[in-house]
Amino acid sequence: MNSGKCLIKSAWIAVEVGKERTERVLVVETYIAVSPLERNFDAARYGKVVEEVQRVLSENPSIDRASILSMHRDTECLSLFKASSAKPTPAKAA
Repeated sequence: MNSGKCLIKSAWIAVEVGKERTERVLVVETYIAVSPLERNFDAARYGKVVEEVQRVLSENPSIDRASILSMHRDTECLSLFKASSAKPTPAKAA
């Protein structure tokens, strides 16, 4: 996979196994935001990654689909997982 201007960090094939079928999935990690909901999303740069992934899929018909993941770090997302500053409720006495 040609990473162009270093938009793609890494890629690998994963196998997803279900009751009805098994799929080979091209997993692609990028250095950019991959959703318009993310700050700094650049549709043109994302489009370049999508074009490259589509090229790889067309040249490798044994791969069923692709998943593009963002390695872009947005501190607002991390804040969702921080502990609440609320005090814990004391346990009731028996």
